[in-house]
Amino acid sequence: MRRLALCLMALFVACGAPPTASPPTARPSEPSATVEPSAAEAVPAPTVGAQSAPAVPRNDLAARLHVLTSGWQPAVQTAVVALTQGQKTTFVAVPAAGDGAAVPLLEVTNTYSWQMRPDGGAIAVSLLSGFHSSRIAAWDVLSGSARWVTADQPGVFDDGPVWTPDGSAIYYGEHSATATTYADRGIFRVNLEGGQPVRVHGPDRNGGSPVRLTSDGRWLIWTRSQAGGSTDVLDLTTSENKSFDITGTSGEIAWRTARPRALVMSGGCCAGRAGGQLILWDDISGESREIIGTNAAPLVFAGGADWDPAGMRIAAAVFERTMLDRSVVDGPLFIALFDPTGTLKSKVAGSEGFSVVAWLVAGILVRRSTPGVFTEFVLMSAAGADPRVLYRTTAPTVRLVAIVSP
Repeated sequence: MRRLALCLMALFVACGAPPTASPPTARPSEPSATVEPSAAEAVPAPTVGAQSAPAVPRNDLAARLHVLTSGWQPAVQTAVVALTQGQKTTFVAVPAAGDGAAVPLLEVTNTYSWQMRPDGGAIAVSLLSGFHSSRIAAWDVLSGSARWVTADQPGVFDDGPVWTPDGSAIYYGEHSATATTYADRGIFRVNLEGGQPVRVHGPDRNGGSPVRLTSDGRWLIWTRSQAGGSTDVLDLTTSENKSFDITGTSGEIAWRTARPRALVMSGGCCAGRAGGQLILWDDISGESREIIGTNAAPLVFAGGADWDPAGMRIAAAVFERTMLDRSVVDGPLFIALFDPTGTLKSKVAGSEGFSVVAWLVAGILVRRSTPGVFTEFVLMSAAGADPRVLYRTTAPTVRLVAIVSP
């Protein structure tokens, strides 16, 4: 049921075929502070033809990781966010309950995709390791130690690391490139205790990047390197892959245990104000139901949504259709609540200008950004009562990494 915010704009992949020799970028976990809160921005992937050398020596892992805190464990449900400025990304733990202070965990150089282990005990990152290549590394939060997970392969990009539920292995996408060529090599699984990586899905069109695993570890959700991305679900027990409207633009943004499981945004590429359909998709049967449509409905979906902890209600960032041609400043977003049939239940009071990040036990985690000025994360109830600012930053790019619990 953990949410993953959506990138359906040209910032993820240019509208058209992937650029020659440019590795795909894993779907980010939260919209960037440098764009409207409704428009999620991809972590910039390197452009191979014009890639400059990393600022640190090839394969020098210690030079790429600066430990800010070791021995950390979540005391309450906690949002871990990534703050990116230039080549540096800092991971910060922000408690969502109580009065605990935010804790900077790790600073990383030259990373462009990542995921935190479900228990919050480790972070996997894709690190540029030299010209035309990247590798996956893992950092243990408790001990502060780090190691390479995938091998050094010049001309090969490993990206989109995704942890298994038990933390014993990582799935990732692999792509090869030179200054003039690009090729997909498939999706792989590598065990942290050793052994060779095993390919679980072969080269597929332009390939893509893993996004998340279901809590039982059976289904791998991934996204294709195509205009606007895609929503694909790979059954790891049968190797059967299901795609949601492979010819269109889409992205999975929230997941629950009960079928139909996936909330998907369809449409929204590639220019102008973000907006599209919010669809409830049964990846097993292929059936779908529109929650927020594109016809005469009064509301337009703005790219952020999540299930409540019980999987019975949906919080979605929307704006009035009459505001379609206006900016966030004079046509603000707000949060609306729906049931799984698509029935509008209520508007969250005081939620103007906010986008949904996640629906936690303590309330709805939302964010608001003023481009180039600040981003803040706020916790509010479904009724809009008692909003509380959890964290505020002036970092130019801010994304959610994970929600972890004790």
